[in-house]
Amino acid sequence: MNVVKFKKNNDLLNETLNSVFGNRLFTDWENLNLTKSYTPKVNITEDRDNFNIKMELPGLTKDDIKLAVENNVLAVSGSKKEETKSEDKNVIVNELFYGEFSRNFNLSKDIKIDAIDAEFKDGILNITLPKVEEAKPVVKEINIK
Repeated sequence: MNVVKFKKNNDLLNETLNSVFGNRLFTDWENLNLTKSYTPKVNITEDRDNFNIKMELPGLTKDDIKLAVENNVLAVSGSKKEETKSEDKNVIVNELFYGEFSRNFNLSKDIKIDAIDAEFKDGILNITLPKVEEAKPVVKEINIK
C-alpha cells in the first residue's frame, strides 16, 4: 500500500459523496464512523482435558474486558476506546475498530463452570474451559459358586 498525500477537494469520489449526502441529514459525513462495534476473532480448540478459546483483542488491557457465565453462556464483552482526536491531523485511512464488543459461547454440560480460567497477554485472551471428568465405569467381579 502506498501512502500519498492528496487534496480532498479534488477527489472525485469525495465530491460525489458530498453532493449526494450533503443535505442536513448527513452534515458530519467526513467524521462519520460506521465501525462503532466489532466482533473479535477467535480460535476454539479441544484437547483431552480442556476446551480452549483464544481471542484477539489488540490494543486493550485486561481492565477493558469482562467475562461472565450466566445460564451456561460464557459472555466476553468490553470496549475499545478510540484515541483522542487532534484537529491538526488529516486522516487518510482509518481501518482500526473502536467501540463495544461482545461474543457469547454456549457451554455444554461437559464443562466445569467453576474451574474456568482466563489469561490476557500481548493482546490475546486465552480462556481455558476444563472438562468434567467422565464417569468411570464400575467393574465388579462376580464370583461363580
